[in-house]
Amino acid sequence: MSFSNDVRAEISQHKLGSNIEALIELSAILKTNASISIRNAFFNINFNTESEAVSKRIYRLINQLYDYESTVQFLKNDNIQKKGLFTISIEDEKIVESLLNSSGIDFYGNYTVSKELLLKRLEDSNGKKKAAYLRGAFIGAGSIVNPKKNYHLEMIFNRLEDYEFTKAILDQMELEPLLNIRKEKYVLYFKDSEKIASFLNLIGATTAMLELENIRIYKDLRNNVNRQVNCDTANINKTLKASERQVAQIKYIDQHIGLNKLPEQLRDLAKQRLSKPDVSLKQLGQLMDPPISKSGVGHRMKKIEEIYKSIKS
Repeated sequence: MSFSNDVRAEISQHKLGSNIEALIELSAILKTNASISIRNAFFNINFNTESEAVSKRIYRLINQLYDYESTVQFLKNDNIQKKGLFTISIEDEKIVESLLNSSGIDFYGNYTVSKELLLKRLEDSNGKKKAAYLRGAFIGAGSIVNPKKNYHLEMIFNRLEDYEFTKAILDQMELEPLLNIRKEKYVLYFKDSEKIASFLNLIGATTAMLELENIRIYKDLRNNVNRQVNCDTANINKTLKASERQVAQIKYIDQHIGLNKLPEQLRDLAKQRLSKPDVSLKQLGQLMDPPISKSGVGHRMKKIEEIYKSIKS
């Protein structure tokens, strides 16, 4: 099962809220993943999903709101990549009309109520109404990449109005999603792991949120280790290159004037460097008698370099 299906299955098990919350969630599913058809001269609403958990969720939402047992059909798919398709149908025209009116859309999906008024209907003190709408929108139009591979959550809308309405909700909750237009569809998405975690927590996918957080902690830890290793490797390479340069300069001095011509402090340091070409300046200073600091070693090495340059010139 994919991570997206895991999330949908989890939020489908979320406890049903009040009737208004159930209506808001069902309205979001209606706007994002439903079709309206005419059968036997009556309008029907059909919800389609590959998830059995989602089909049960939609059935329970309809039953809670209208005390109506919707028709559920399962169409087996010969495609081995897909298990099949569940269709949940509302065939009572009065319920169809009531749900459309309550959702603020007509039989063609056009908005009959202003976005501002619909947003006002979602205002409450604890954010449960907005969470219900976002949960329904994800059930109908959402997907999420396994965070082990990448951080990406998206919802795809056929209509610009649905995208703008959902974005307005998320903006109010300071999540501020991004937009991509793909094949004439409006893709609302997040690539920020913290925002994805906040969204999952908001819609009730707590288990998925915790799994994402664990993966993010592991990735951060691994990246920090890699950065430290890279930094250590760079420092080692820098130390070795500096040591090679210093050894070459000391050998040049020895060949042309002899190390005995150097002042005692410089001569002792030069001999230590020749015998310990792979140690750092700090370690080299600790080998001196008496020991000297890293800056002291660096200062003396500069003097040796100046002597090397003066001999060469």
